[in-house]
Amino acid sequence: MKKIFTLMFALLSIFAVTQSVSALVYNVTVPAGTKACYITGEMNGWSPSATALTKVDDTHFTVNLPDATPVMKYQYLSGPDWKYIEKTADGAAITDRTWSAMDVVAKWLEVFTLDERDVTVEVLVPLDVKVLYIVGNFNGWSGPSEITKMTYVSEDINGKVFSIKIHSLDAKNMEFKFCAGPAWSYQQTDPKANFLYGTTENSIAVVVNAFEGIFDPAKTGTINIKATVPAGTEKIFIQGDFLGWNMENAIEGVKNQDGTFTFSIPMVMKIYYNIYNKADWAYVEADANGDKYPDRSATYPEDANTSITVVAWKKSISGISNIKIATNKIYSRNNQIVVENVISNVAVYDITGRKIETGIISGTFISKRLNSGLYIVKVDGATKKIDIR
Repeated sequence: MKKIFTLMFALLSIFAVTQSVSALVYNVTVPAGTKACYITGEMNGWSPSATALTKVDDTHFTVNLPDATPVMKYQYLSGPDWKYIEKTADGAAITDRTWSAMDVVAKWLEVFTLDERDVTVEVLVPLDVKVLYIVGNFNGWSGPSEITKMTYVSEDINGKVFSIKIHSLDAKNMEFKFCAGPAWSYQQTDPKANFLYGTTENSIAVVVNAFEGIFDPAKTGTINIKATVPAGTEKIFIQGDFLGWNMENAIEGVKNQDGTFTFSIPMVMKIYYNIYNKADWAYVEADANGDKYPDRSATYPEDANTSITVVAWKKSISGISNIKIATNKIYSRNNQIVVENVISNVAVYDITGRKIETGIISGTFISKRLNSGLYIVKVDGATKKIDIR
């Protein structure tokens, strides 16, 4: 009987552990004096304010995240902002966590104190602003959206006034800025720095003098992007400021018969974006050195129909080869690119991925005269970056 009881207890213990992992209950012990606790990670798009834990007692918090998986990376914060991120005991950055039955936070960068209230923000902007959005740490800098669209109030010779009421958990420390359109490409440039609410009053008025761009619905259109990608790529996705840089909103490309992919982005003036071979930040496009490709941009109507080339992927998936670095002697001379020992073909692209010139040749390839700047050379299936000065 004792053996049977022991066996049953062991099975129940295994079942309990299995349930805990399956349910993904995150439990954490925190430093004394902690008033709140948040989790940020792959399960919530690394938002510092999206997921608050429930307080168990003065030093313990918990939360059940049924959509998370044990391999997802995460960290804890003492408040809804990155300035409250956890640190090691000696104040250093910690390595991203993966699920364990009990976590322990040694120290916070700063300790959050709740300042929950509704605050009103008014802003004076130039007369040519058509629509205005507020972005800030009150929602994890998630980008302009209908929720953060401000209300037009009035105008005079000095400009237009917009207003919005925001519910903040950390009102006095609330940082924010404005966008004169529904994307980061319309963010303010004067002043360039973020505003700090910084008062116990329930309203504040500020002035913005200039923006990177000003959205005008009458001047928008559709930007069509045709992407040539590495052989073996089955799917690609686009992510950018027009989607709030939120990977949950990533758009899948339409695959064409020739292996290229097409995207159509409607109602935009200017966009910043990157291409991915999976809707995951780690699978972004790479340059000729294997580094993350710089953010691309496209403007309507100049780039209404644009073609780009993805040289490689930062992280590959099954069936896609990693980037191959060209070993040919490649150099610039008199504003021309010289490629020696070509076996069969060579192509030159500018830094945006546009094809500049191609050649079918065996021997030495010499390009036409080019403007100064960075170029990507693809020779016999391998690539290399070259700088023309």
